[in-house]
Amino acid sequence: MSERTERDTTADVTARLRAHLGAVLPPEAVPTRFVFVDTLPVLPNGKTDRAALERLAAETASAPSSPETGAAAGDEPAGGEPIGGEPIGDLDFLLRLFTAELARADLDPDEDLTHLGVTSLLLTTACAAWTDRTGRRVDGHRLRRNPTVRNILAFSAPTGADREHDEVVVEDHRFEVPVDHDDPAGPSIELFARTVVRRAAVDRDLPYLLFLQGGPGGQCPDPRTRIPAWLDAALDRYRVVLLDQRGGGRSSPVTAATIAGMTPAEALERLRCYRADAVVRDAEFLRERVLRVPAWTLFGESYGGSIALTYLSLSPECVDRVFISSGLLGPVSTAEDLLRDTLVMSRRKNAEYYRRYPGDAGLVDRIVDHLGDHEVLLPTGERLSPERFRFLGLKFGFAGGMAAVHDLLQGAWDGDHLTEDFLAAVAAATYLVDSPLFYLQEYTYGHPGRATGWAADRLYADEPAFAAGARPFHFYGEVFFPWMFRQFAALAPFAEVADELARYTGWTSLYDLDQLGRNTVPVYAVAAADDLYFPGTQQVRTARRIGSCWLMLSSDYSHEGLMNDREGVSRLLEFGSAR
Repeated sequence: MSERTERDTTADVTARLRAHLGAVLPPEAVPTRFVFVDTLPVLPNGKTDRAALERLAAETASAPSSPETGAAAGDEPAGGEPIGGEPIGDLDFLLRLFTAELARADLDPDEDLTHLGVTSLLLTTACAAWTDRTGRRVDGHRLRRNPTVRNILAFSAPTGADREHDEVVVEDHRFEVPVDHDDPAGPSIELFARTVVRRAAVDRDLPYLLFLQGGPGGQCPDPRTRIPAWLDAALDRYRVVLLDQRGGGRSSPVTAATIAGMTPAEALERLRCYRADAVVRDAEFLRERVLRVPAWTLFGESYGGSIALTYLSLSPECVDRVFISSGLLGPVSTAEDLLRDTLVMSRRKNAEYYRRYPGDAGLVDRIVDHLGDHEVLLPTGERLSPERFRFLGLKFGFAGGMAAVHDLLQGAWDGDHLTEDFLAAVAAATYLVDSPLFYLQEYTYGHPGRATGWAADRLYADEPAFAAGARPFHFYGEVFFPWMFRQFAALAPFAEVADELARYTGWTSLYDLDQLGRNTVPVYAVAAADDLYFPGTQQVRTARRIGSCWLMLSSDYSHEGLMNDREGVSRLLEFGSAR
């Protein structure tokens, strides 16, 4: 067996397994350790001997790490003691790992790793070694946006969900609400929320802040394991409420089982109850009946900003003030309005990408031609079509996203074949999020009497830059098409209801423009000037229609930039609180 083959049976295979499983399973379901065996032990009747497997797992867990037991090259025994040396710290461990792999004498822990030639496979392998050493799993989504050695430490959290962050006190809340608030006697769902306060301020009478996360279908962070920058800043002034919005996270998530056995019409009746107006009524139930607070401040991120504006339309008397990051959108935007502007931004981002990496044009064309001529299967068993490949462009709206795509493409080929590592990474990058609600989001822009009608499908069909044979090849931003519900296996159960939602015209209004026009609740918003997902043009239009609204367009931030800037969030909260 060659040296390369030996490595492929341990650390590299482990890394690929983790990458693949991370794309199709929730983080808590991804194994932290793998045991490799030549054959499975069996009983005399031919069935797998599960007891023998358990003994084997226990034996390998207690054995010293070695290439034969699945440890990555350069791993150390638990406790941080390298073989034949003195104990080293976590940062030094990571620096040594990368300097060895890159053949460098030293490394700046704050330097962008993609600029140093670190591939996605090496980054995944390093994170796996870090998890094996510390028991802490890295938030890969955040790390890909800002890949530095120091951020591997900063963006990691204990794998055990019961380990509480020392600085905060967290209280969980579970409560039931009707699926349809207009039918309180009908079916109900369970919602999940958390209140978070600094331990040092637990006895203080702090005002409440409700966080409305992006999505739809997202999940709030768990402050027991990780406190993101925006939350760290908010806890200086507020007792923060983290509500997993209905249909996502731990609030009765929408899955294929949710609509199993329903006709498309019945499934539509269910899913139409997952828009912003229902989220607002859920939040009001939480505020009034569970937490019993008279009013609170709202902080909306991305899609959460649209929900905040629905809140101001329906229950402005329950809101003290509103802060919005890259999400001042909704009241004056139809699906067509938004998508026309995102189409313009997408063309600009593609032009910028090819200016940065002109050599990638030929590489991209070769990949696209290959995908058109061959049936290339992803590790998930799904076909990698040229259309799906376009979704790598979703990264273009985030800091470091273009560099990440460039890095990914460099490892695409092994002779005349696309590499397994490349295909695994593309599978993860093009399955955007786990929640079906995210892919159904066009219906969140439904207006009374108007069908959204697969707006992106219509607009992009008439756009020459995105034609099948157009060159240079253009990548998509955040857009959704009916073909996705045929090509993505996890979305197939929603194909028929997705078409029903696109044809539906019975939408209620999410916004009261008259109420928003005379709004007196202060609204403070920050938007990225060249936001790929919520274009600045749309946010300016919205700001002009809302009373007491302050908007700052920034060229320094990407879509998520403010949320990762603790000082920026602190300044925004201070500015809003002083007025």
